[in-house]
Amino acid sequence: TFLEGVISVKIATVIAIAAALSCLCGMATAQVPADLVAVSGVPSKSIFAPHTPAGAVIIGKDIWVGDEAQGLRHYVPVDPANTDPINTGQLMFDGNTQWSMGGGTACTPWCGVGQIAQDGSTRAYVTSYDHTKGQPGFFGGGGVWTVGFQSQFGNFSPFAGLTQVAPNAGLAGDLPTSTALGPDGKLYVGFLKNGNIKRIVNPGVINPTSQNQTVESVGGSPNGRPILSMAFLGADLYIGTDQGLSVVRNATTCVGNAGGCGNAVLRLTGATVAVTTDGVGKVYFSANAGGTVYRYTPADGHVIPVATGFLFVGGHTNTLTLDGFGNLWVGDVTSDGTLNFTGRLWPVRAALLQ
Repeated sequence: TFLEGVISVKIATVIAIAAALSCLCGMATAQVPADLVAVSGVPSKSIFAPHTPAGAVIIGKDIWVGDEAQGLRHYVPVDPANTDPINTGQLMFDGNTQWSMGGGTACTPWCGVGQIAQDGSTRAYVTSYDHTKGQPGFFGGGGVWTVGFQSQFGNFSPFAGLTQVAPNAGLAGDLPTSTALGPDGKLYVGFLKNGNIKRIVNPGVINPTSQNQTVESVGGSPNGRPILSMAFLGADLYIGTDQGLSVVRNATTCVGNAGGCGNAVLRLTGATVAVTTDGVGKVYFSANAGGTVYRYTPADGHVIPVATGFLFVGGHTNTLTLDGFGNLWVGDVTSDGTLNFTGRLWPVRAALLQ
């Protein structure tokens, strides 16, 4: 059960009922229906699907999904004639290595990809926590990376300006798995190894070794729990851990290394595996128990179940992101993260979120 301070019994009852609906055979059948658009066996006989899907990048009609074993993988429409795959139809893995990065035995540059922050155009920031599997040299695996997507015949390819962010700051060793771009243009990063929150100044520079790219401390999670996801709503940074949804108030105004913000304040209790916001007034978060996605409105404390019946993986970042059309993308996995290609992608259409 999720509690927001003195949330009314009525709201708590709604949440309990939504959690009970999770027994419906793993299908997302709640107040709002979700569409299953990528899964093993689509198209017929295809085995390729995400493995523990985490972050996502959506640009135009292109979608990439980061996961635990396959790096950053590109997905294309099952029907080649579909000119609007983001809003209609089903998706399948794109086997063209020019459109995907990582995975396989080399993990170049990543295998395990966590949350991804997008700057609203064609640049994204990728967190990777597989540093022990990475290759030597430039492709060292793990850490935080900036990726520029360049247009090719109306589509985008992720090979423009691939650079590790703050490579000498020791970020890779703490297993970065969550990230969010602040309204101040700085990049905020959370880790699996500890509950620290770091802020990177000038994250988008292509050559960080010759620029003023610094890393600052911005407090941490309650009880030092690993941070699975984070998202900004105004200047407030919301973070998800296995203990619940927390917030760092006015995170962008923290002093940084001179003291930081202190630990985040726990707002809603219960394991929270993914967080995203609409940037205006609503926070969406995924609850591991019951496999439910909720909408939280901090202004009035209301918590409303959006869709349920998902099979999230505890202790990992799970996909939850809003695209430019307002669709809410959800990623889950049927094997509890134990098998490859058992992940699924579900968009909850924008028109149904109102």
